[in-house]
Amino acid sequence: MPKKKGQKSGSNNNNNNNNNNVVKKSKKSKKAKANPNNGKNGGGNNGGNGGGKRNNLNLTPLPEIIEIMRLQQEINIKNFGSSELTYNGSDRLVFIVYGEPFKNIWKKIVRKNYFWNQNDARNFVSSALVTADSRTGHEIEELVEELGNPEGGLKRLKEVMNFLSMSCDAGLNDSVLSFQFVILPLLGLLTRTAITECILETYVHAIFTAVYANLDSFINRNVMKMLETLVQRNSVKDNQVSMEELLSRDGYSFIPYSLGTFFLVIVRLLTEILRRIREASVNKTMHKIVRDLQRLKTIYQQSIQSIGPQQCSDPLINNLETREYFFMILEKDMESMNKMLDTSNEKNSNSNSYLRSRELSSKFDIIKSFDLPGELSKVGVRHDNDYVKIRNISLLPTRGEILCNRQPFLPSPVFGTPHFLPYGAARLLDTQFRLLREDMLNPIRGGISNFIKALSKDQPSTEFKNIQQEGGRFTYDGGITDNGDLQVYTYVQFINITCDRRKGLAYTMRFTFPKIRGAKDEFERKEYWEKSKRLLTDNLVALLLPSKRFENNYSTYFGIVTSRDEKILAKYDDRADIDISFVDPSIYSIALNEISNYDRITDQSLEKRFMVESTSIYLEAYYHILKTLQTTNPSSLPFEKYFAPNLKGNRDIKVETPMYTRAPGFQFDLSVLCKNKGRSLKLVVANRNSYDKVAKDITASSILDDTQAEALISALTREVALIEGPPGTGKTVVGIEIMKVLLAKENQKSKIGPILTICFTNHALDQFLEHLLDVGITNIIRLGSQTESERIKEYNLEEISKRYKRNSKLKSKPRVQLNIIEKNIDRIKNSLTKKWVSWDDIQGYLMNEAKDFYDRFATKSDTYLPSWVMETIGNDPEVDETEEESYDKFQTVRNRRSRKLSIFEQWLYGVDIRIISKRKGILLIQKQQQQQKAENDQKKRNKKWISLDEFEAINEASKSINDNSQIDYETLQWIENYNEPRTNRSLNILLNDYSIWQMSKVERQRLHDYWRTKINEKFVQELSSLEKRHEKERQVMNDIYDEANRIILLNRDVIGMTTSGAAKFQNLIKSINPKIIICEEAGEVLEAHILSALTPSTQHLILIGDHNQLRPHIATYSLSMDSSTGKNYQLDKSLFERLVNGDNAVKIEKTQLLTQRRMRKKEISDLIRYTLYPDLIDGKNTATYPNVCGAQHNVYFIDHRNPEDNTGGDFAMKSHVNRYEVKMVVEMVKYFVRNGYNKPEDIAVLTPYLGQMVKIRDALAELFVVVIDGRDAQDIAELEGRDGRNNYNYTSKTSLSQPVTLRTVDNFQGEEANIVIVSLVRNYSGTGERDSIGFLKSSNRSNVLLSRAREGMYLIGNSELMAKRSKDMWAPVIDILRKRNPPQIGSGMPIICNKHPNYKNIIEKPELFAHISPDGGCRQKCNISLPCGHPCIYKCHSDDPEHTKINCNVPVGDVKLPCRHIIRNAKCWQKQAKNTFKCMVLVEKKSPYCEHYQEVYCFEPDYNIKCREICNIMLKCGHECLNECSKCQEYSRPHAITVPNIPNRPIRPIKRTKHEECRYVCDKPLPCGHIYHRCKNYCHDIKYYNRCPPCNECINNTRNVKDNYY
Repeated sequence: MPKKKGQKSGSNNNNNNNNNNVVKKSKKSKKAKANPNNGKNGGGNNGGNGGGKRNNLNLTPLPEIIEIMRLQQEINIKNFGSSELTYNGSDRLVFIVYGEPFKNIWKKIVRKNYFWNQNDARNFVSSALVTADSRTGHEIEELVEELGNPEGGLKRLKEVMNFLSMSCDAGLNDSVLSFQFVILPLLGLLTRTAITECILETYVHAIFTAVYANLDSFINRNVMKMLETLVQRNSVKDNQVSMEELLSRDGYSFIPYSLGTFFLVIVRLLTEILRRIREASVNKTMHKIVRDLQRLKTIYQQSIQSIGPQQCSDPLINNLETREYFFMILEKDMESMNKMLDTSNEKNSNSNSYLRSRELSSKFDIIKSFDLPGELSKVGVRHDNDYVKIRNISLLPTRGEILCNRQPFLPSPVFGTPHFLPYGAARLLDTQFRLLREDMLNPIRGGISNFIKALSKDQPSTEFKNIQQEGGRFTYDGGITDNGDLQVYTYVQFINITCDRRKGLAYTMRFTFPKIRGAKDEFERKEYWEKSKRLLTDNLVALLLPSKRFENNYSTYFGIVTSRDEKILAKYDDRADIDISFVDPSIYSIALNEISNYDRITDQSLEKRFMVESTSIYLEAYYHILKTLQTTNPSSLPFEKYFAPNLKGNRDIKVETPMYTRAPGFQFDLSVLCKNKGRSLKLVVANRNSYDKVAKDITASSILDDTQAEALISALTREVALIEGPPGTGKTVVGIEIMKVLLAKENQKSKIGPILTICFTNHALDQFLEHLLDVGITNIIRLGSQTESERIKEYNLEEISKRYKRNSKLKSKPRVQLNIIEKNIDRIKNSLTKKWVSWDDIQGYLMNEAKDFYDRFATKSDTYLPSWVMETIGNDPEVDETEEESYDKFQTVRNRRSRKLSIFEQWLYGVDIRIISKRKGILLIQKQQQQQKAENDQKKRNKKWISLDEFEAINEASKSINDNSQIDYETLQWIENYNEPRTNRSLNILLNDYSIWQMSKVERQRLHDYWRTKINEKFVQELSSLEKRHEKERQVMNDIYDEANRIILLNRDVIGMTTSGAAKFQNLIKSINPKIIICEEAGEVLEAHILSALTPSTQHLILIGDHNQLRPHIATYSLSMDSSTGKNYQLDKSLFERLVNGDNAVKIEKTQLLTQRRMRKKEISDLIRYTLYPDLIDGKNTATYPNVCGAQHNVYFIDHRNPEDNTGGDFAMKSHVNRYEVKMVVEMVKYFVRNGYNKPEDIAVLTPYLGQMVKIRDALAELFVVVIDGRDAQDIAELEGRDGRNNYNYTSKTSLSQPVTLRTVDNFQGEEANIVIVSLVRNYSGTGERDSIGFLKSSNRSNVLLSRAREGMYLIGNSELMAKRSKDMWAPVIDILRKRNPPQIGSGMPIICNKHPNYKNIIEKPELFAHISPDGGCRQKCNISLPCGHPCIYKCHSDDPEHTKINCNVPVGDVKLPCRHIIRNAKCWQKQAKNTFKCMVLVEKKSPYCEHYQEVYCFEPDYNIKCREICNIMLKCGHECLNECSKCQEYSRPHAITVPNIPNRPIRPIKRTKHEECRYVCDKPLPCGHIYHRCKNYCHDIKYYNRCPPCNECINNTRNVKDNYY
C-alpha cells in the first residue's frame, strides 16, 4: 500500500509511522513534493532520471529545505530514544523523508550504461532506501533480486565500493563519493531489515559476498579511514557543502546528525557479514577493522561524555538519557560482534587447537569412561561419523555408526563433569545436540544391531522366521526395551526413480508387509494406512542388504520417506510401494542396476533383504531441532549469560529488563486488564519500586489474583521470566492476560510484534490459540498442519497463503531450471527401464571406452559375413515396434509403427542370424521341391507316351533347375555350410574379440549387459549431480514461497507453532525477527527445543509451566532423570527446571501462582500440598463442592493384592495390565453414572499404562461412549497392530450409554474432571521378581495423576508397594490417607446410599456391585411417592431423584382415550398420559390425497397417511397402473408443493398424472421361434415402437439377430 503523503522512509508499511503526529504538521508545505517531476529528485540530474545537467529552476525552495531539516532532526531524536533502535538493521538510523515520489527512480539509474558519478550513486541509494522502507512485498523482492544480479545492481554496487575517490568533504563534486551522504546511506541500505531479513538467500548472499570481497579496499581503507576523520573532528559536517545547499540540489538526501549513526550502522553491517560468511571470522582484515572500530568508539564515547547536555541537532549531546541508552545498545551490538569474531578465531585460526584439546583431555584420565569425540579420543575415532565439531556430524546415522561397539561421546550437563569445551554457549549447544541425537539414535541402533544378530543365528525362533518371511514387529530382550522395537518389511526391491518438485529425487521401493488384521479389502487397507503411524512422510527407514562378500553380514543404508500415497499402499494385500530418498549415494548403483534388470529379479533373490523403521522414533520430531542446534552460531545465542554462564565467576546475575523496554520513558499500558474500561493503569518498567503497587492495583481491578498479578508484572519486566503454575492455579489465564497487555493498542507503538507463541504439542497450541480467540485476539496465524481444532484451521498459514499472489517473475527462473533437470532425470529413467539399450544410448560410451567395437558398429564391412548379408543389414531394415516389444518388455506400444534399426541393434537382436537362417531355410525348401519335381519328371519320361505340351514343360523345368535361381555356387555353398553360432564364452574373452558377427545371441546379450552396466555407472554420477542441482533450485523456489509467507507473518500479531515447528521453520522465523517468545507448558519442553526456537533477535522469553508436573518426553530411558544412569545426562530436565534450580545456570527467581481453584479443599489438594507445593492456597470455590454421591469418602485408595499380568519390563509403558482393576473400574463407572454423573466432564478414568488402557477401553465400550484422546488412540493403534478403526468413541444401545473419558496420565495434563478413577496397575507378582512400580515412582507423573480431580478421586492399587517404592511421593500420600479420620484407604470401594445413609458397604470384588447396589443405591425399595401418589416400586436408585423418567406401573383399570378407544387394564402412567398417549388401534381412514382408504393406527394423523393401494389409473399403453398410489402421488406432486405436516391445515388431493413404467408383462409371441415363444418383458409398446426386444438366446447367439429388434 503506498504511503500517505508526508510519510518518512524508515517506517514499515505494515505498521503505523511512529512520527505521524510530526509529519502531519508539514503536509501543507509539501504539496509540491507530491509530483515527481517538480525537480526535487536529486542534484545534477534532469528531474528524477539521474542524468543530464541540473536546471536551476529545479532547486528546492528554502522553506521546504528548512522543513525537511526540521523533520529529519525531530525523527532522528525520536528514533534514538525508541525501542526500535534495539532491533537489528538501520531502519531507524538512515531514512529519507517525503521519499514516496522518488521510490522507483533506482530502476532507471541502475540501467544506465555509463559509470556513475556521485549524484547517480546518491540518487540510486536514496531511492532504494525509500523502496526498502516497505520491508516486504514485490517491490522489495524486485530490489533484492536486482542488487544480487551480477549484471545489474551487484555490478553497480561493486562500482560504488571501488569508486576512485571517497571523502568526508566531497561536497557536490561528481568525481568524489561523499562518506556522509552516499556511503553511509549505502551502508544503511545494506543493513535494512528489508534486505537482511529477506529469504531470497541466493541474492542476499551475493550482496554480502560482494561486500566481503571488498572488505579491505572498501571497508578497511576507505570507510574506516573516513570514520576516523569524523571522530577526530567530532563532527559529521562536510566542509565543502552545507546541508541547506545539498538539500536544495537534492531534496531526497539523507542528512546525518550524529556520529553515533555511523558506528551503529557499521557494527551491524560487520555483524551481518560475520553471520553469513564463516571465513570472515578468521579474516585478519576483519580483526583489524573490529579493533579499529573499538578504538574509535572509545575515543568518540569519551569525547561526547565530556560534553554536557546542550541544545543541538545531535540527540546524543542534547539528552543524557538518550546517550546512555544509545551506548548501551552500541556496546551490546559490539559485544555480539566480538563474540562471533573471537570465538571463531579461537576455533579455526590456531592450527594447534586439536593438540591443545588433546592436552585438555589428558586431564580427565581419572575418569575412565570419559572418551572424547573424534580425533581427540586417545584410541582414535569411533566410526565415520565421529567428529569433534557438531556441525560436521551427519544428522542421520551411518553404517559404521550403527554397528560400532564403542559407546558414543555423551557429555554430561552436570556441573563439574569433563568436556573438551569451556563453559559457554558452544558447550551448551554441543551437549544438547549430542544428547538429543543419542535419544533419536539409541532405539534405532539397538533395534538394527539386535536384528542383524538374530539374522546370523543358526536356529532362529519360529516367531523370528515368520518375521523374516512376512515382516512384522521385531522385539528383543523380552520386550523390556520397547523403545527399540523395529517394524520389519520384507522382499524389498527398487522399481523406479521419482523426482518430486517439493521433495526431490527418490526411489520407489516395493515391499511386502504383514497382513493387516481385520482389513478385508482395499478400502479398509487404505483406511488403515491413512491412520497408521508406519512409514510416515519424513520418517527414517533403514535398508538392510546382504553382503556379497561375507555371509550373514549386512550393509545398511538409511533413507527418508518422501512420499506416501495411501491408495498405492492399499492397492494390493501382499505388497506396497513407497518413495524413499537415500542419504548414502553408494546405493545409487544398486538401485539403478535393479531397476534396469527389473524382469530378472526373483523372489529368491529378495529373501534376505529387509526394510526396517523404529516404532518409537519419528525423525521429523528430531531432525529440524538437531539441524538448528548444529547450525546455530554460539555467539548469537541470546541469554547466554543466564543459560550458560561462566560458573567460575559470579553466578549471582540479576535478570535485566527486556532490551526494548530500556528505551527512555518506556511503559506498559495495563488498562486492558481492568474490568472498568475507563480506568487507566500504567507500568513504568524502569521504576522497580512501583511494581508492588501496580500489582495491587491489578488485583483490585482485574480478574487476576495477587500471585497472578505479580507473575504478570514479572513476565513484562524480565527478559527471561519464569512463571510456575501448580495444578489448577490458572497458568493459561496469566498467559492470555500477558498477551492482552503486549498486544494492546497502546503498547503497539514500540513495534514489538509479531509475538511467537510455542507449545510442545499441537493439542496445547490449539488450546492456547483458542483462548486468544475467546478474548478477541484474532489477528493470529498458526504454522503446521497438524491442528485438530476446526476454529484454528482457518488461521493456518497453508490456508491463508492460498489467497496470496506470489511473484511469478521470480518463480519463472528456478522453474525453468527445475524443468530441465527433471527432463534429464526422466531421460535417465527411460534409459534404465529399457531392457535393451539403443545405439543412441551406447555410441558415446563405445567411442570413448571401446573404440574397436565402435568401429565395427559404425561401418558396414566385415570379413566374416558375405557382402549380401552386410548390404541387407546396412540398408537399415525396418522393424515393427510391436515385434520389438518381444525384446523390450518395458516398452508400451500403442500404435503399430515401424522404425529403422541401427547396425548395433540389428547385431543385438540377431538380425544377421535371422536373415541367413531364413535364406538357408528357403534354399532347403527349394532344393526339396526341385528334387521332388525331378523325380516326378523322370516318371513322366518313363511313360510310354506323353503329350507335346508335357514334353515342353519338362524341358523348361530342367533349364530352370540348372540355372540355380541366379545364385552363385559359392554363396549357395556358404549358406548350406552356415551354422548359427552357439558358443558361450566368458565376458573377458568377448571384450577382446572384435568379431562381433561370429558371436552367439547369448554372447551378444552378455556383452550388451556389460556395456549397459557401464552406462548405468555413468548415470549414477549424473544422477548425483542432477540431485544436487535440483536441491539447489528447489531451495531457491522454497525461498520465494517463504518470502511470500514472511509478508503474511509480519502482518500478524501472534504466530503460533509447536517447538519442532519453530525449528522446522527456523529460517522463516529468523526473517521476521520475533522479539518476544512465550512458551506454554515449558516444563514439558526439552531444553533443545527452546534453544532452537530462539533467534538472535529474541529480546524477551516468557516460560510458563510447572517443573513438578510431567517432564519432557524422551525415547531413551537411560538418558532420563528417573534412570540411575540418566541422572548424569538429564536430557528430560527442561530449561525451565534448570533455571529454577540454577543447575549449571543462573538461578532465576520464579514467580509462583499459589491459588488453586480445581481440587477439593484439603481432601485432594493436601496430597500435593504436603509433598510438592507447601504454599499452595485453596480457592474459595473448592470448599463449596458437594460430596460425591454414593460414596462414603470423596477421596479413597482401594488397596488390593491382585497381581498384575506378566507382560513386560518395569518401564515398558505399553506392557502392564491388571485385570482385577479393569473390572473394578468398569463397575465403579457404572455405579457413578447411576448416581447421576452422566455429563462428559463428570468422569475420567486414568491409568499410566497403555496396555491397561486397552483392556479398560474394551470393557467400557460395551456400555458407554468411550472418549479417547487422539494421541492415545494412535498409541493404542500402534500397540494393536492396526490403526484407527473402532478404537474410540464407542457407542452403545444400552441405557448407560453415557460419555466416559479414558486417558493415560501423560495425556491428561492440563485437563480435569469432577470424578477421577485411577488404575495404578502395579502390584506384587508373587515371585518378588517384579515388585516394582516402574515410572510411577516419578513424582512428576504422580503429581499429574493426583491433581486432575475436582470433587472426588478414587485410586486402585497396592498402597504398600507404592509407599515402599516411592519414599518421597507415594509414602507421604499413603500416610496422609491412612491418618485421616476415618482413614481413606481400605480393601474395597466404600459406598453409601444417599437416601438411606445407614446402608453402607465396602465392595471388594467387582461382581458384588450388581448384588449390593444394582441401581446405584441400595437393595431397599425406593417407596418415594410419585406425582400420581403411588410409591416407587423399584429398588433404591440415585440416578433420577425427581423420578422424572419413572413410569408408574400400578394397574388402574380401563381408561377411555380422547379418541373414545379404551385401554383395558391400563397402568397408572397410561392414565396420566392419556391425552398424549398414542392409540395403537387399527382404524380405516380416507387418504386426503386420493380416493382410497387405508388402515392405519388411530394416533396417526390424516396428513401422514401413505397410500399403499394400487394406483389403477389408465396408462397410455392401455394398461392400468400397478404401482403404489403414494409413489404416483410423489411423481405427480409439483416440486414447489410439499405434504403439510401441520394439523388443521387444508389438504388438497393430488391428481396423479405421472407414473412409473407399466408393470404388465408383454406376452406377445416372438418371431424367433425359440423356446420362450412369448415376450416376457414388461410392457414396451411405446419405448420400442411396438417391437419386442430379442430373447436371451438370441442375444447370446448374435448370428440369429439381424437387427436390434424384430
